[in-house]
Amino acid sequence: MFKKMMAKLGKGGATVDLVLEGQDYLPGENVHGQLVIQGGTIEQEINKIDIELMMYLHSGKRELNHLLERFPFHQAFTILPGEKKSFPFSSHLPDDLPVSGNKVAYFFNTHLDIAQAVDHSDHDYIKVHPPHPLQKVLDAFAELGLREKYDSRSFNGYTQEFTLFPTSFLKGHVEEVEFVVGIEDQRIHLLLEVDIFTWTGEREIRYEIYIEKDEWENHETLSTTLRSILTNMTENPSSYRIPTKHGYHKHSGLSKWGGTVGGFATGALGAIALSEWIDDMDGTGDISDSLGDALSDIGDLPFGDD
Repeated sequence: MFKKMMAKLGKGGATVDLVLEGQDYLPGENVHGQLVIQGGTIEQEINKIDIELMMYLHSGKRELNHLLERFPFHQAFTILPGEKKSFPFSSHLPDDLPVSGNKVAYFFNTHLDIAQAVDHSDHDYIKVHPPHPLQKVLDAFAELGLREKYDSRSFNGYTQEFTLFPTSFLKGHVEEVEFVVGIEDQRIHLLLEVDIFTWTGEREIRYEIYIEKDEWENHETLSTTLRSILTNMTENPSSYRIPTKHGYHKHSGLSKWGGTVGGFATGALGAIALSEWIDDMDGTGDISDSLGDALSDIGDLPFGDD
């Protein structure tokens, strides 16, 4: 009787553990593992198990956890004292997920629903690394002395932005270099924004470029190309686009790009609503309540592929 009472309170009850084969993945890869349920001190009925892939976003003082996909296991079963049950688990990550960073993170939340007892949960973080072409671009920028800032890899509800600062090349001439990237089969599409110093103050200029596969696969060629473009942008800023003050969103038009990193929400009504919600939040009140209200207004967001 005492054991039953303690199990109902969560002491000595069944537990769940999602054991993944790894923690490091690329967008579009499969995640494999085992769902392990360990029996406690008494026999218990398991109503169901839910596994959720969550995306954590951090913007300023605001934080939110957003459900990307749910993997239900709704077959009830009995777990005996000390018994261990294992079930295979697999998940396919969307091809255009934003990559992990200080502003974006991913974790699996596993919930064990125990009949007439305190439920048990498990959290397992994974890291989504840049796909090969994007990593090549980041490596080339690093070769030029451009390092990612702490707030790089931020996601604004449309796409993911990478922010770099100069440590040698362009230092004293450029404050920062920002870019978003679209990855296609045979080329990379970059939208560059360079904040340069001029005698009249800071100035932002933008340039869209395509880099063919044979060019980005060659590290030396890619570094040379980026150096040439950035040098020309800083030395001849009047030849490049200057953002207007009204009616221009820095990522407008990206929905036509193929394979935009973090662009699974690009152009979708839900993504726009999410972006506006992030921008308009004043940081007051409970974040979960605010997110719940926002999502109930716009419906399910199209994060990931069904």
